[in-house]
Amino acid sequence: MNGRFFIQFLGLCTTFIIALVLEIAPWPAGLQALKPAWLALILATWILALPTQINVGTAFILGMLWDVAIGSILGVHALVLSLFAYTLARYNQIFANLSLWTQSLLMIVMVFILRIVIFIVELCIHTATFNGQEILGAIISGALWPWLFLLLRRIQRQLGINI
Repeated sequence: MNGRFFIQFLGLCTTFIIALVLEIAPWPAGLQALKPAWLALILATWILALPTQINVGTAFILGMLWDVAIGSILGVHALVLSLFAYTLARYNQIFANLSLWTQSLLMIVMVFILRIVIFIVELCIHTATFNGQEILGAIISGALWPWLFLLLRRIQRQLGINI
């Protein structure tokens, strides 16, 4: 039993580590805003799959790790990911019962709002400029949602992740 729990926990942590690595991976300067919101997408998948285990606290910790990894002001991404996780957890049943394509459209909106809130917080703290490509980054995130969701569900079934 303990060995199985360890493998499940390790598999879950591995997906979050991969998301953090993809989030901090460098992209060309002109295309940085087109990067999908990997951490938000993987966090959303696990919140929908395991709403009692993956929650706002997990999102806050991941946001703090994201802040430390990219060297931004501590707490900016933690705040935004916590709000994102709260919204998903609050409307978990509604969101989970929608089709994947409808979920994809909602993810576009949620990732765009996530990026807008990050911009607003950074603008309040110091100077920041909004890049119009952020909209395309949200659209790319939404387009990746169905495939990422199905991939992580398959991983969940294979590892038996029901912690």
